Amino acid sequence: MNHPDDDTLAALALGETADGRTATHVAACPVCSAEVEALRSTLQLARSGAPELIAPPPSVHAAVLAALDDESGNGPADGVPEAGPAAGAAVGDELAHRRARRERRLPLGWIAGAAAAGLVFGAVGTRVLDQDPAPTPTTVLASASLDTLDTGARLGSAEAVRIGPELDLDVRTAGLDPGDGYLEVWLINRDLTRMVSIGVLRPGEGTQRFAVDESLIEEGYVIVDISREGFDDKPEHSGDSVVRGTLAL
Repeated sequence: MNHPDDDTLAALALGETADGRTATHVAACPVCSAEVEALRSTLQLARSGAPELIAPPPSVHAAVLAALDDESGNGPADGVPEAGPAAGAAVGDELAHRRARRERRLPLGWIAGAAAAGLVFGAVGTRVLDQDPAPTPTTVLASASLDTLDTGARLGSAEAVRIGPELDLDVRTAGLDPGDGYLEVWLINRDLTRMVSIGVLRPGEGTQRFAVDESLIEEGYVIVDISREGFDDKPEHSGDSVVRGTLAL
């Protein structure tokens, strides 16, 4: 009989059973037996949690995609090689051929079995999943105390922070009352005549981060204002400021 296909050998390596004829062939065939053992060794190595996984070059990824479209035969050889030196060379040649073919075609059964065993493989992944990337440095550029306009009570704070190349505004508040509407965060220019909205503040959620265009800060939009806004379809500031503060070094 023909050698079993890669999916069948992968299933055997994962501990699944095969029909009697296939099992007999694999037990007697040195090529198929070696192939199953190689797949088992690969599975055990992956389960051991090795710290590094080597990313394949783009050519391998392209070859895998091309091979998945190839529905050619399962193997070129029939039967089991006879014993003797010539047979040993034939077994070696067949193993080399099968390994080369396996690099061109990823067995679907092996993918499913590895996923069931809890293994995760990525086409471009290079490290195991329990390793976190290095944190991006955060730099505080300016800060402000957020105080009520009538009594000057401090009810929060704001910080302009740089995280990598990006600029954000971190707003910390507690107990702000949105009334019958919602709370909106604004940046007001020093001239007190121009302002832009940078987002809606969710009450009671501690620190919240808003993306800010750095050009706004450079143009003088340094006053942080939080206002009560009604659900009235009016985009302009309501005039009901809850707290306000000016960003400074």
